[in-house]
Amino acid sequence: MSSNFELIGAENLKRIIREFPENGYIKPVKAAFRKAADPVKKAIVTNLPGSLKGLKKAVKIKPGKGKSLTMAVGIYSGNGVFRNSRGQDWDPYMIAYWHNYGTLSNRDREHSFKKQRRSISADFQGGIRPQRFIERAWDQSKAQAQKEFEKKAVEEVDKFLKQNALR
Repeated sequence: MSSNFELIGAENLKRIIREFPENGYIKPVKAAFRKAADPVKKAIVTNLPGSLKGLKKAVKIKPGKGKSLTMAVGIYSGNGVFRNSRGQDWDPYMIAYWHNYGTLSNRDREHSFKKQRRSISADFQGGIRPQRFIERAWDQSKAQAQKEFEKKAVEEVDKFLKQNALR
């Protein structure tokens, strides 16, 4: 037993399916990642130690290169200059890194450093204590980021489908 039917809007449906891999998920996912990155950025800014509040302007959201479906949130190099109490200028990334993971004998044991301590300072005691404010910010904001991502992804996919169904 067979029956014939005519699907109204079949051409639009075919076009949507053809375009879906390119525009149907890349743009919505990137938009959703950007939206989800906002709570993480806010958490990093609020978790900055009081003495480092000047680093707020170095906290950025950056997309991955090309068609990569990645989004990075953190303190980035080359975003201004941090001047300490002695008048010495430092890159904000390095100041944040030192305060987040510690220095000298106070280096964070849980973090894997790329380089060992240099022989000159290997026996030095003290240093900046690790405050792990970036990790604390991530732990506080990851649930909110996931909610924002899911909500925005559904909105963006619906918007794409409605936009292309009307053509």
